[in-house]
Amino acid sequence: MALVNKAKEEQVLSHFNGENDLLEVCNQSYYSLRKNKADYMDSQGNKRVFSISSEIDFLRTERMLITHFDSAYTGDEPEIRNGETNTLNYKVSNTELITRKLFSLCYIPKNSKYGYVVFETKAKHGVKIMFERQLQTFLKSAGYNDYRIVLTPALNYNYLSNFIINGKLKKVRLIENTFKEPVQLSLFREVATDLVSQSAREIKFKSKTEIYVIKNELYNLFFSESNEHDKINFMNINGIDDVSFEISCNGSTKIFYTKDRSRMRPIINVSKLLEYVDGEPLYNSMIEVAMTSIKEILGFNSLDIDKAA
Repeated sequence: MALVNKAKEEQVLSHFNGENDLLEVCNQSYYSLRKNKADYMDSQGNKRVFSISSEIDFLRTERMLITHFDSAYTGDEPEIRNGETNTLNYKVSNTELITRKLFSLCYIPKNSKYGYVVFETKAKHGVKIMFERQLQTFLKSAGYNDYRIVLTPALNYNYLSNFIINGKLKKVRLIENTFKEPVQLSLFREVATDLVSQSAREIKFKSKTEIYVIKNELYNLFFSESNEHDKINFMNINGIDDVSFEISCNGSTKIFYTKDRSRMRPIINVSKLLEYVDGEPLYNSMIEVAMTSIKEILGFNSLDIDKAA
């Protein structure tokens, strides 16, 4: 998470206009969300509601803000049935809100231009867009009209390294960029994205030995430094713009991109790291796992892959 001014300059978050702390502003925003829910209509015409009804833990010394967001939507008609007899207790109308509580931890280090927000994810429930939209709205209402919140995916390279090593390679695609029309490159080699299209061809595996070799090559390629405009040489194939590959591990599947990391989803499966009571993860356990992931992203106790990150 970053904060930029009108000149698109990233601000030091603990005193972004010379005196204000974004962590304090986020805390105020959270309490505002307890009083006034945020809502909008999604592309399917269903209502989405974002709010807070849980406690808000504001830890100033640790620079953390922790709560559970309420994510709700309309449009589905699930049936509530008796757990023993399977008889119908209640059928939800498609105009009623289906709500889930989603854990979130916000960490903004002192004197840093970047903060980190961890969101719990559930199927059909997402809070990133609403979080960013609501916080931006609050900034404007609080008089900070010259600043804009920017949320970008933060990849945990420790997790991704283990995912590749322990996972099974499923697919590999070689991606080539082509221009839709003749383009004259500028001095800085910048090309409008709407003038570029992509074609991909999939590699077929012939043997387990070949899969092993290709997987090792992909691992080295993923964790190597590369320039945005450099072509990739992969398995004696030259002139490739990017390589995507699909890995499955412990029931989860991820798609990797060796160059365009912005296309990767920063979701990680931490279910085996949490402590549970009656099937529910413990609150302190969720805090510990969230902070461990953030520290790995920051480079604490991580592999020597900071340059690749």
